[in-house]
Amino acid sequence: MIEKENFFSQKHKQLLSIATWANYIAWFILVISFLMPLARYVEIQATYIYQQTIFGQAPSLIQELKGNPAYAISVITDMLTYWLRGIIYFLIAKGISLGLNMIVETDINYREKSIREEK
Repeated sequence: MIEKENFFSQKHKQLLSIATWANYIAWFILVISFLMPLARYVEIQATYIYQQTIFGQAPSLIQELKGNPAYAISVITDMLTYWLRGIIYFLIAKGISLGLNMIVETDINYREKSIREEK
C-alpha cells in the first residue's frame, strides 16, 4: 500500500496535472475552432443586414459572394484560417499533454528498472 502512495512523486503529480489540463484545453480549442468560422459568417451577414437597413438597396451577402468571386475567396480563406489555426493549436496542446505523460512514464520506468537492478 505504501508503494502505491509513493509511486508518483510530487513532481510527477504536478506534470500529470499539467498534462491533464493541456488535454482539456486542446479539446476546448478544437470545439472553438469549429465554431469560429460560423461566428465569422454570422458577423459578416449581420454587417450586410445592417448596410441594407441603413442604405436601403445594398446587395445581400449571397449576392455579393456570387457577383464577386475574389471576395468569396477572401471570405472562405478567412474562415479556413480560423479553422486551421485552431487545428494547429489543438495539435500543440495535445502534443504537450502527450509529451508530459511520456516524460512521467519514462521516469517511472527508469526508476523501476534501477530498483530491480539493485535487488
